[in-house]
Amino acid sequence: MKHRCRQRYRRKHWQRLGATGLCSMMLLTPALPISARSNLDERTQQAMIDAINDEYQARAFYTAVIEKYGVIRPFSNIVQAEERHAQRWYTLFTQYGLPIPEDIFAGNIEAPETLRAACEVAVAAEIANVQMYDRFLEFVEEPDLRAAVTQLRSVSQNNHKPAFERCLSRLSRRDP
Repeated sequence: MKHRCRQRYRRKHWQRLGATGLCSMMLLTPALPISARSNLDERTQQAMIDAINDEYQARAFYTAVIEKYGVIRPFSNIVQAEERHAQRWYTLFTQYGLPIPEDIFAGNIEAPETLRAACEVAVAAEIANVQMYDRFLEFVEEPDLRAAVTQLRSVSQNNHKPAFERCLSRLSRRDP
C-alpha cells in the first residue's frame, strides 16, 4: 500500500511539474565545504559530488532537448530517471551529513541544433557516465554507496545508452 501511495504521489507530482518544470523544483541548499561530520574520506565525498553533478547535468541537457524539440522519447523518459537518480544522491548526502550541492546546470545548458546531434551527445554522455562510475568502484568502499554506483552504472550502460543509440539509429535512417 505504501508503495502505491508513493507511486500515486510521484505521478501527480510529475503531472504538476511537466517535463519542462523539472529544474524549477530544485530546493537545494548551496554547496558548502566538505563536512567534517562525515566519516567518508575526501575522495569518496568528491565522488558523490561528481556523481550528483553528473545527474544534474544530464537532467538539464535532457530538459533542454525537450524544451527545444518537444516531449519526445527517449529524452522524456530518461529525464525522469535522472531526477530519480538525483533523489537517490540527495538521500545519500543527507545520510552522510553532507550538504547537497547546488544544481548549477538547470537552465544553463542549450540543446544542440539537431535532434540527431542531441542523441549523439546523449550516447557520449552515458558512456562517460559509465566510465565515471567504473572509476568510483575502484575506491568507494561503503556498501550503500557501492550499491548506488553499481546500480546507476548499470542503468546508464543497459538502459539509457541503448535507448539513445536506438534514437540515433532511427534518426540516421531518416536523414543519412
